[in-house]
Amino acid sequence: MSEHAKKSLKVAVQLLVSAALIAFVIHKIDLTQVKQLLMRPAGLPWVVVALLLFNASKIAGALRLNVYQRHIGVHLSEQQNLKLYYAGMFLNMFLPGGIGGDGYKILVLHRRDGTPVRKLLGITLADRVSGLLILLLLLCLLVPSLQLPFDSVAPIAAACSVAICAAYVLLHRWLLNMVGARMLVVFGYGFAVQTLQLACTAFLLLYLQVPAADYPAYLAVFLVSSVAAVLPLSFGGLGAREVTFFYCMRFLHLDTAHGVVASSGFFLITLLSSLVGALFLGGFSLKRKQAEPPAA
Repeated sequence: MSEHAKKSLKVAVQLLVSAALIAFVIHKIDLTQVKQLLMRPAGLPWVVVALLLFNASKIAGALRLNVYQRHIGVHLSEQQNLKLYYAGMFLNMFLPGGIGGDGYKILVLHRRDGTPVRKLLGITLADRVSGLLILLLLLCLLVPSLQLPFDSVAPIAAACSVAICAAYVLLHRWLLNMVGARMLVVFGYGFAVQTLQLACTAFLLLYLQVPAADYPAYLAVFLVSSVAAVLPLSFGGLGAREVTFFYCMRFLHLDTAHGVVASSGFFLITLLSSLVGALFLGGFSLKRKQAEPPAA
């Protein structure tokens, strides 16, 4: 089987998995209730705020990535870096079986400056893993506020938080030899990414008129669903988030329809925001930079 055929098969499988997961969720929830939740024109300003917060999180993500890039000697203006970041978002969303957003950014930067692919892969890995670690840290901070039928939740969450922070430091020292202020800067940007996405979800919950007392549970489940969405089993995380919300909401004895609609809303915001990246794809060359002729 050719490489193109394998990639096409992978996308087809992801689409089928997403369709099956969505069909399962639709079968399980009350569609009349979902329709009522969606028909709230007075709440549309909250959706707009959620869209703005999501894109603010992506700007913070682009700033973080540029700190990593400058650490290995790649110098892009913040404007150019943001355009490249959105172009990568578009490719990740709409061409998951092709070059992919990360591969595109690595190829552009490698051919632009001749930066070794190994270094570019290192910062890409650090960017992804550090984001996941901060997500897990926020989850540990939220879990003690939930009414869980387990003992010693708070001490376990505290121990996990310490372990996650240690892993974060070791990752940057081992993979990138990054220490001190620069590590704190990327941590700050990473924390901003996750908290802005939590705020985005909170405004979707506000649109759905979820009781404020239930926000910590919904936000904790959102973080869990974000981990599920990273797994390369579905198309852009579609279906994986919804199923995660469905089962977690049932476990926490909360309204499953609110959770499923909120997760689908987050996916649609991601989809809409990623479309912006199509405007910037033509602004980057994939041709190798020609060596400058020696001075006369």
